[in-house]
Amino acid sequence: FSPTSEHILLAYGRRHGSLLKTIVIDGETTLPIYTVLEVYRVSDLELVRVLPSAEDEVNVACFHPFPGSGLVYGTKEGKLRVFQFDRAHTVKGTRSVYFPEENIVGASQ
Repeated sequence: FSPTSEHILLAYGRRHGSLLKTIVIDGETTLPIYTVLEVYRVSDLELVRVLPSAEDEVNVACFHPFPGSGLVYGTKEGKLRVFQFDRAHTVKGTRSVYFPEENIVGASQ
């Protein structure tokens, strides 16, 4: 659960055909993109965000303990992926979608 208990994080540890989000075709190259994380709103269980990846299989995932500070997941290959909410892209007085693409600052190690 998120620190405010408003959202729940669902992480997928295996690539499966049912999690295939899309296939990116670049010339002769095809690259499968799988859903690795989903964020649901607890009040109505509505899916509010999907995080795709072409290479990751998630081992563990959690929200940052401070509200609005993002989430992190570790891969089965030992990589750490950190996603933080970028408040510089928010519009004052409006409520933004949880982790919209333009507000995500991704980091990997």
